[in-house]
This record gives sequence, C-alpha cells and structure tokens, in this order.
Amino acid sequence: MLSDVRSTNRFKADEHQNTINLNIDENVPDLVLGDSLRLGQLMNNLVSNAIKFTSNGDININISVVGESQDPTYVKFSVVDNGIGIEKENIEKIFERFTQANSNITREHGGSGLGLAIIKKLLVLMDADIHVESVFGKGSNFYFTLPFVKDNSLPIPEKSIESNENVLLEGIKVLLVEDIKFNVLVAKKMMENWKIDIDLAENGLVAVEKVKNNNYDVILMDLQMPIMDGLSATKKIREMGINTHIIALTASVSNDTQSEVYSCGMNNYLTKPFNPKDLHEAIRRAI
Repeated sequence: MLSDVRSTNRFKADEHQNTINLNIDENVPDLVLGDSLRLGQLMNNLVSNAIKFTSNGDININISVVGESQDPTYVKFSVVDNGIGIEKENIEKIFERFTQANSNITREHGGSGLGLAIIKKLLVLMDADIHVESVFGKGSNFYFTLPFVKDNSLPIPEKSIESNENVLLEGIKVLLVEDIKFNVLVAKKMMENWKIDIDLAENGLVAVEKVKNNNYDVILMDLQMPIMDGLSATKKIREMGINTHIIALTASVSNDTQSEVYSCGMNNYLTKPFNPKDLHEAIRRAI
C-alpha cells in the first residue's frame, strides 16, 4: 500500500525536483488487519502536502513499531520533508479548514486546502491524532501512531507474483482515453512498467476514430471529457460492432453512474484515483 502511495505521488514530486524515499523498519509486520483505504487517504494527503511545500528536496515516508512488537502492534507513520517548514505560532492553524498559516506562502505554493483538516478528522475517528514538528525554513515532520492486529497467515512471495503477472500484460495494446495530462502521466507510467503498448486519445471523438483504424486489447475510457464524453464514445464504438473490453475511469461510484457505465456497453469501471494493483487487476481480468 505504501509503495502505491509513493508511485501515485512520484510524478508530482518530479515536477518539484523532489525524491520520495520509503523507509520501513524491519520490526514492522508484513501483514496487518486494518483499513487500507483510510490509511491510504492519510498517507496520500501527507505526502502530497509535503511535495507541495518542498522543492529540490527529499520526502521521507518512515514506518516503525513503537515499543515492543506485540498484539496489537503500534505502528508509527511519519512523513518528513526538508521544505519551507512552519512557524511555531502557525502550526495549529494549518489544521483548520481552508485557513492558511501565511498568505505569502499560500500565493507561492498554494494552500493545504482541506487535506490536513481531513487527516485530523480521520485520525480522531480512529482514536488517534496527528502531530507536527517543524522548523521554519528547514522542514516538517508530520506523524501519527495506529494500533494493528497482526495477520499471521503466510504471505505469497510478492516478487514471483509480480514478475509472473507482468509477463501476462507484456505486449498487449491499450487505448487510454483521458483529457487531463496528469492522469495520463500517472496511468501511462504504471502501464509502461508492465511493458504494455499504450496509445492515447484526448477525448471520445478521437478515441472512436482510433478504434476504427486500430485493434486494441483493452480501452480505458474516462467519462468526463470535452467534445465527446466517454459514455457517448462507448455507444459509438459498440454501434460499430466492436466488442473490445472497455473499462470506465470515473470519480463517481454512485448507483446512477454504475448503471450508465454498464448500460452504454462498458464492461467494468475503476474509481479515480486508482492504485497500480487495481489497474493491473482490471486489465488482467479484461484479457
């Protein structure tokens, strides 16, 4: 899960000439029982915020066990940067909704928006809290501790799974239909790691033309796009008698959206932002 957090934020880090490092203490259990969705939200928000306020620096994701390694195991998560830091009198302000610590910094870097307020609220609901150590001009350390019950089931070695499954995807042809450049970069990088042959279309109309003239194994179709949206494009493709597996990329998981996705002829959907494992699994199932 933490590797996915690093992968998801790597492109934004590159824009700021930052490096993301993942440091996991050897005492941290391989498998624990917990809420990976909420923990992913917490870590993605913290890493994203660290990147925003750091340039030409390092973002360190540090994971360690607090105290004796027992059940439950208390795991400390920290995100440390060497960015602009926070003045001591402004630390409490950063957790208020849309309240910024310094207006000059906000103009240059953008504000933290709802991110830190959401982190604090989620941790309170988990009977925990977010802590900050910061030196203005030198960097910040955001950290929290959560208890986990260890899962003692035997894990399957990850490397062998990854290498075998990546071979399954090598050489297949995927059409990625997406108009937002950052989303294209993220998805493209994921698929390049699996040696997938990727073609791009910036809207539904371009996608329809490309499908007419090329054979694809899978189509990844964003729903909201200018000129022609994903639902309309899918209907056109199906009217042409083309049965290529189409996976919707959507920010909404409402019942109405799901109904529209399937009724227009799509085969599956992924909720954005998706992680590499979900995308890999969706494409693998499609082929």
